[in-house]
Amino acid sequence: MKKNLFKISSAILILSLALLAGCSSGETGQTEPESTPAQTETGSPAAETESPAETAAEEKSAASRDGQLDPDQPLNAMYLTDKNGSCLFVGTENGVLFTAPIPEELYDADGEKIDASQLSAGSLVDIYGNNIMLESYPGQYPGVTKMVVTQEGTPEDTAPYQHLIDEIYTEPDPSQLPYMNLEYTTDQAIVAVMLTSGNYTWSYTDENGQTQSLTGCGEHVLTWDNLAEVSLPGPTDLKILADGLQSVTVTRWPDSMRNQEDYGAGETVETESREDGYWIPQAEAGYVYLIQGVWEQGEIEFGFWTR
Repeated sequence: MKKNLFKISSAILILSLALLAGCSSGETGQTEPESTPAQTETGSPAAETESPAETAAEEKSAASRDGQLDPDQPLNAMYLTDKNGSCLFVGTENGVLFTAPIPEELYDADGEKIDASQLSAGSLVDIYGNNIMLESYPGQYPGVTKMVVTQEGTPEDTAPYQHLIDEIYTEPDPSQLPYMNLEYTTDQAIVAVMLTSGNYTWSYTDENGQTQSLTGCGEHVLTWDNLAEVSLPGPTDLKILADGLQSVTVTRWPDSMRNQEDYGAGETVETESREDGYWIPQAEAGYVYLIQGVWEQGEIEFGFWTR
């Protein structure tokens, strides 16, 4: 009898020890106790840190995705022209088509300063600027400060990129009135502003060979709504941009005269005809300007105000 009691007690003790071992191993499905702070610090792997080179590479990649060019290098491109004679560029490394203004700081391969008329289609250029390419098609690189011709070219050299030019070219509509922009330079950027158009007389030949005439007779520039606004940092030279423009006359009035009954004749503003077009030298803030442009097909008025 005592032997049997001893065996039963031993069996109960062994079973109890087995149950305790199972609980401590977590095999029963119960949640293990949370680690203490000391265990978290020593038990988790150390966070990986990037090297400065890796960080710089990621920043450069992100800048490229946002349209920012490599700030350490000029943009290598080929100079092209479309069927209208307008200038275009294509990146020689990525084949991306874009537009850019020809800056005054334009040099040939020998470092001699040249003007835009001396650029020939097919030439390779290094383009320097603020390294920002606007996201459009074609792309736009307005912040150009300098160009250097690295290799003279010929129109035949543009053949690999002719399909890009053809994609964006559209036959001009003879009934479509031209538009006019102003371009000027500040400490931060090269700024372009599209001007407000007003009165006009225009004639063209339609597809049947008949001459058609258009006339728009409206109000004085001092009463125009949505007049283009030009913010000037001080007296600033303004470049007039318009295809086919033959001549201009510029008049201005103090901005305080807007919507007044008596406009007066206004003040005639001197303009300059330079190699790259017409300019308004040293335009001042606080005026409404009227530009009367003359084309072969007629005349159009454009206006803006300065502040």
